[in-house]
Amino acid sequence: MTRVSLVKGINRRDIIKRSVNLLSDDVKNSLRIRQIIVKPNFVSISTRLAVSHVDQIRGILDALQEYYTEKVIIAEAACGDTVKAFRNFGYYDLLKEYDVELIDLNKGPFEQLPVQDRKGRTVQLRAASLLLDKDNYLISSARLKTHDTVVVTLSIKNMVMGCIYLKDKEQVHQGIKQINKNLAKVAEHVWPDLAVIDGFEGMEGNGPTQGSPIHVGVALSSIDPLAADRVACEVMGVDFNKVGYLNYCSDKGLGESDLKNIEIVGDRLEACIKPFRLHRKVQEQYQWRE
Repeated sequence: MTRVSLVKGINRRDIIKRSVNLLSDDVKNSLRIRQIIVKPNFVSISTRLAVSHVDQIRGILDALQEYYTEKVIIAEAACGDTVKAFRNFGYYDLLKEYDVELIDLNKGPFEQLPVQDRKGRTVQLRAASLLLDKDNYLISSARLKTHDTVVVTLSIKNMVMGCIYLKDKEQVHQGIKQINKNLAKVAEHVWPDLAVIDGFEGMEGNGPTQGSPIHVGVALSSIDPLAADRVACEVMGVDFNKVGYLNYCSDKGLGESDLKNIEIVGDRLEACIKPFRLHRKVQEQYQWRE
């Protein structure tokens, strides 16, 4: 049975570490000898609430260093200047605390990935070779957030959009219906090996950059990112069946989305639910099925 850890607490770094530690056997078994890449979310280079908090990364690294002794790469293709984002959000401090390297994925190298535009024509995207390399172990470091197009943005969307070159990101946005299909299509190529979702403080309302803070005080982890995102939807009070790209990922068999087949370890789900106020245009986002 697929496992998702769910931990509630009063310190972000601590609950992130504990959520990963609860799955240490799962992680070690799936990791083997691969290079670890941690992919944070920099959808903004200035709004702290919109991005992966540096203490989330610290919590992940704290857990990993108990059994992983190699350098960890932290890599992102920010919506803007990635180096500036690393600086603005305190990521350079990590260089003094851990054996890590910071990489700007917007600098390449890239490989081509096909998606479709709203008329069904094939469009080629430039995607980071580093995240497409199956010899790397991908950790998606995401945050509980609402979204202005696809209802929620969690671990899978973080990895998908973060692999795409800055100037090509808009190519994914081809209307409500097609963006959900495109996200699921790209996800097949950059499926995270480990999802770590920071729900200590999420963003509700008009996410992913213009929303409001909501304190939930939880962290989630799983080696099945779809299962992690599925449980995250429950925590947020979001109807999973209305999130298009997650349903497409489920239809493709990329992960587990049935709660009956997901074992939640740590805290009880019922004790962690805190419904989020969704985007003001969420009803339009539900039209992906039409």
